[in-house]
Amino acid sequence: MRKSEGLGKQRTPDGQEFLAAVRHADVREVLSDHGTFSSAYSTMLTVRGDGDVAAGAAIHLTDPPLHPEIKRAFTPLMTVPAAQRLQQDITERMSELFETIRGRESFDFCEAMITLPMTITGKLMGIPQEKWTVTGRATVRAMGGVDAAQSEMQRRFELFEAHTTIMSVLGDVLEGSPSEDSVSGRCPVTAHAVGDESRDVPLLNAYAFLMGANPTVPQTINQTLILLAGDDDLWSWFTRQEETDQRFVDEALRWASPVNHVLRRATADTVVAGTEVPAGSLVTAWIASANRDEEVFDDPYRFVPDRSPNRHLAFGLGVHRCIGQHVAALGMKTFFDLWRKNVRSVRLDGDPKHLISNFLNGVVYLPLAVTWK
Repeated sequence: MRKSEGLGKQRTPDGQEFLAAVRHADVREVLSDHGTFSSAYSTMLTVRGDGDVAAGAAIHLTDPPLHPEIKRAFTPLMTVPAAQRLQQDITERMSELFETIRGRESFDFCEAMITLPMTITGKLMGIPQEKWTVTGRATVRAMGGVDAAQSEMQRRFELFEAHTTIMSVLGDVLEGSPSEDSVSGRCPVTAHAVGDESRDVPLLNAYAFLMGANPTVPQTINQTLILLAGDDDLWSWFTRQEETDQRFVDEALRWASPVNHVLRRATADTVVAGTEVPAGSLVTAWIASANRDEEVFDDPYRFVPDRSPNRHLAFGLGVHRCIGQHVAALGMKTFFDLWRKNVRSVRLDGDPKHLISNFLNGVVYLPLAVTWK
C-alpha cells in the first residue's frame, strides 16, 4: 500500500468505510493537523457509531483548546527531571521483580513479568502494589483477545470483565484521596476543565493514562526480547554495551510499534496525498507502517541497534504525542540494563503467541530459556 498513490480506501467486515494513511509523510500529516483530524471521537478503529464513551472528556480524546488545559495538570509529573526522580524507585521495584524469576531456566516471560509495567507506572499512577498483578493482567486483556478459538460472545465477555476490573481498581484509588504527586491525585482537576457532570471525568482520565502507559513498555520489551533471543549477533552487540542508550530504545520502539494505528475523524473537507477526504471521514494513521517506510528508514526490516537518525512515530506526533514518553523511555532503559546485568544467554523455548488485535502489537506468551549470571 505504501507504493500505491494516495490514501488506501478500506472497508471493515461490517461495512464501515475508512481511509488508511500508511506512508510516513501521510501519517505525519494526519497526526500533526489536530484541527482537521480530530481525536475527539475515538482513537481505535474498533470504536465507531457514536464514538468512544470517553470522547471529549479523556485526555487522548480531546482537541485544543481543551486538550492542553487537561494536559497542563499532568505535565509536571512527566518531564525529564520528573522521570529522573522516579529512576531509583523504578530500579528498585524492577530489581525486586527480577529476583522472583532469578534461577528459573525456562519460563513464560509475559506471565512471570506481568507486573513489569506497574514497576514503572504503579507509583506514578498511585495504584497500591498489592493491586499491580490484577491491574497488569487486566490491561493486556482489555486490548484484545488472547485465544483465536474464542467465540465473539466469549471475547466480548472477557473484554467487559477486564475493563470492569480496571475501573474498579481505579475507582478505589480515586476514592482514597491519592497524593497530588500521582496521576490519580491530579485527575479530579479534569472534571473542572471538562465541565460535564454526567460523566465521571476523573475516572475516564485515570483509565486513559493507565491504558496508554501499560501496553507500550512491556510490548516493546517483549518484541525486542524475541529478537535478542534469536539473533546471536544482536545479542553479542547488546552484551558488549556498558549501558543502554537512547538509540537502542528508539530502535526498539520503531521495531515493535506497539500501537499499530490511531484513528482520526476529519472535521472538514480536505486532501491528503491527492486523496479527497470528506468531512466526517474516518482516517487511520498506521504507525506500524510508517515505521517501516523505505523512503525514511534504510533497511527498515532490520533491527539496527544504533540507528541514527531515527524518525519513528511510536509515541505519536503533534499535540497528542505521548505525554509519558520520558517515563516510558526511562523504564525501558532500566529494564534492558538489568537484563544485560543479570542474563548470560537467552533463547526462545517455543513459539510466542500474539495478542489478537489490530490496535496493539502485543505478545501474550513468550517462552524463554535463560542462563543467569
